[in-house]
Amino acid sequence: MSPSARNFLLAVLLAAGPVATYANVGDDINQLRARYGTAEAVGNQALFQHDGFSICVYFDGSHSGMEVFVRDGSKPGKTDFTEDDIKQILAAQGDGQIWNSVQVSSGKRTWMRADNKLIARFSEGDTPGDKYLTIMVNAK
Repeated sequence: MSPSARNFLLAVLLAAGPVATYANVGDDINQLRARYGTAEAVGNQALFQHDGFSICVYFDGSHSGMEVFVRDGSKPGKTDFTEDDIKQILAAQGDGQIWNSVQVSSGKRTWMRADNKLIARFSEGDTPGDKYLTIMVNAK
């Protein structure tokens, strides 16, 4: 992509309004803090609150190995996990890759990133509103 085309695309995206930003699985703590803000850290975990989500990050060494997104009710009108939330988070975690739906024995909605580096699973608990999206390194 030429520099002028890239600048035009950036201008269009900025003009479109605010867009939630998400870190990528594999980021270090500094990259995570730059995207999500401050965190409460306990051992090899960190809990961020960002854009109406609580995001629990589990570290594999110095880089995130798994991120769990849960709506936390901190943003009025954004208390339930939506299809748009899932699409937006997967796109942000995609690193230019497509997410492909995969069949799993549990029946839970699951996706594999096209490069097979990450896997995502959407889960719903027994309690209404108990929904979460987990994205993790695909350790095969």
